[in-house]
Amino acid sequence: PLSAAYLESWQKMIAAYRDGNAKTWEKETQQTKELIKKNGHYTSSDLHLEIFYNSLHPLGLALVFYGAAFLVFLLRGLSNTQGNNKKLYAVSFAFLSAGLILNIVAITLRVLILDRPPVGTLYESILFVTAICVFGSLLLEIKRKDALGLLVGSLSGGLLLFVAGSFAGPDTMQVLTAVLNTNFWLTVHVLCITMGYGWCVIAALLAHYYLFIRWRAQTPPTMLSTLAGQIKTFALIALLFTAVGTILGGIWADQSWGRFWGWDPKENGALLIVLWIVWALHGTLSRHLSALGFTVLIAFLNIIVALAWFGVNLLGTGLHSYGFIEGIALGLSLFCAIETLIIAALWLGIKKQEARHHAAQ
Repeated sequence: PLSAAYLESWQKMIAAYRDGNAKTWEKETQQTKELIKKNGHYTSSDLHLEIFYNSLHPLGLALVFYGAAFLVFLLRGLSNTQGNNKKLYAVSFAFLSAGLILNIVAITLRVLILDRPPVGTLYESILFVTAICVFGSLLLEIKRKDALGLLVGSLSGGLLLFVAGSFAGPDTMQVLTAVLNTNFWLTVHVLCITMGYGWCVIAALLAHYYLFIRWRAQTPPTMLSTLAGQIKTFALIALLFTAVGTILGGIWADQSWGRFWGWDPKENGALLIVLWIVWALHGTLSRHLSALGFTVLIAFLNIIVALAWFGVNLLGTGLHSYGFIEGIALGLSLFCAIETLIIAALWLGIKKQEARHHAAQ
């Protein structure tokens, strides 16, 4: 009865709005607020929070700060004065940190408004992965103090939030489908697997940087070795989260659908990430892969994650129907093709340099 009265009140509000009847509009608005309070699921404070969220635009501001951090990073590279370098470094670090704070504020507000864990849709997963990427990059920067973390953080943060805009749609606070309406599993499985995505992106971007500086042939071997070790560390962290997240997903599937594993495209995508990282790590540990070969495989993680994260949803089949999407096939294909060309070009350039070096000796 309460739900029926609530819907009827909204219908009267719509009719009053269309008729331009201000008196009826105010009356029905007040009635709707009273029904909301009685219902208890969406309180007045939630309404104020959502109004604050929409007026603040924290994600838009975060994108601006990420972009500003990247621009200041570029200016730092063009500056020849050590004093200016230090100032620009501090500004870029501050901008990146501010962007992360706003990103976290946005996620926190959404959790409070929706009364559910932060990741329930593809759009929300991008927001969360963005925060993980920037957070991990800042940790890297605190460790290295050479602006590499600023580059990785501002690039990943800016690009991912830009991509998130194409998934926003008219309403970013959608009601979850029934299969996802389990806060416990949304917390332990979905957050775990999306954290794995974030660490994968960081490892892949670091691998791109390794290939670039090795291609330029101006970096001391000790610096390359240190960077390769850090790439391996991030790959191990990514493996931990993706593997545990995949297992937890199987347990959730067993409880929801009565089977642990069904070779569903989404399940296969999660497993593909795990197997790819295991292949790269096992190859380097068994000495079947050189440092260059290992780094090339980790650089390809961006493509593997993109296919597992978004690509499998284009198939339109499987029990994970809540994740189906359309209209990104061309963009995803271009991303994979460009990434492949960049990695292949850097790898071939390095091999040619090594061949010339051996010939000169």
